Amino acid sequence: MMNTTSTRQLINFAKMLQAQSIPDAVRHKVSLHLLDGLGCGWAASQHQSSASAIRSARLFGGQGDCSVFGQTGFSPLAAAFSNATVINGLDHDDGVEIDGKGLGHPGATLIAAALVALDISPTPISHETLITALTVGFEVNNRLIHAIQPTAERFNQVYGVAQHQSIGAAMVAGLLLGLDEQQLHNAVGLAATLTPLPSLHQYNWQQRPLLSIKDAVAPAAQAAVQAVIMTQHGMSGSLDVLDGEKGFWRMIGSDQFAQEVLTDSLGSHWYADYGSFKIYPACRWLACALESMDSLIQQTGWLAKDIRSVEVYTFPRIVDDMMDYRPQTVTDAQFSLPWTMAAVAAGLAPGADWYTEHNMQNPALLDLADKVTAFIDPDFSARMTGPARQPGARVVLT
Repeated sequence: MMNTTSTRQLINFAKMLQAQSIPDAVRHKVSLHLLDGLGCGWAASQHQSSASAIRSARLFGGQGDCSVFGQTGFSPLAAAFSNATVINGLDHDDGVEIDGKGLGHPGATLIAAALVALDISPTPISHETLITALTVGFEVNNRLIHAIQPTAERFNQVYGVAQHQSIGAAMVAGLLLGLDEQQLHNAVGLAATLTPLPSLHQYNWQQRPLLSIKDAVAPAAQAAVQAVIMTQHGMSGSLDVLDGEKGFWRMIGSDQFAQEVLTDSLGSHWYADYGSFKIYPACRWLACALESMDSLIQQTGWLAKDIRSVEVYTFPRIVDDMMDYRPQTVTDAQFSLPWTMAAVAAGLAPGADWYTEHNMQNPALLDLADKVTAFIDPDFSARMTGPARQPGARVVLT
């Protein structure tokens, strides 16, 4: 029976996958994720959004031979935590999109785990080996998050954006560090046990400042690397952790599990190809409004000084939770509709400039933000609060 579990099948896939078996389009997509993650990391590495996490990790992680975007001397766990935090620091990093749903920020966690493995591996790791391991990570990650999607009711009660990413990241680090099949199996079991609990919208959502580790990409990366190191030193994990009524899906807070998604057409239908890239450094739920605003500015040629009002018709979560007109932290600004709309209207290039101290205190930008109002639209509300969970927005610019 053990050989037929979904957990075992995914481990077998991970160990058996050869570079030449990966379609060129999938290999290209995974390479883009790697470049996206590294680019987002370097962009945020010297930004205020990263400084506190890096300082904290140095203290709780000890000394080691790992690096964090130009800084050295980190332990493996500290580097995993810091690299993931930095990659996700501007909220510009990649995602997964299936049927319109945004499902996490996989690159921040998977690439952070890979960077640690590259640093601590006793032998050089080839580019081909790196891309193959990352392909496994994205494939398993994207299948897993799709398989454990909760009902709309449970989503509104408890849900985690990126906690599940510890599983794929453990596979990435484990493969790069040469774990054998049984060790990789143990590492996945330990990563599941160490996975942080779901947290989206549970802590401090109505008040500001928001939680700094907003998407949990960093704890997931740390859990993955810790699991691999524990495995290397002989510790064991659950071998059927993704299966059954008490499997990972229930641990992570879902109320339903499409187990067949984990393994159906594995190696022929590539979930790694469902990765998405973000145009704007902000919460994905704001993207429809931001793109609408961008299009209106381009079509009209209006300047910021020409704008009298901005009306956004959208779903309740934005109206109720994302109308912070004076965000005090970078995280708060990334979840502020008025601030991000002002950045677009002012023509700021999407990226780190949206969140510099100078710009966030600029009176002209704050004046623009004050012109943004939001209203609940019944159609967008139904679309977002129903099973489809698709965000949307309509913008009226005067």
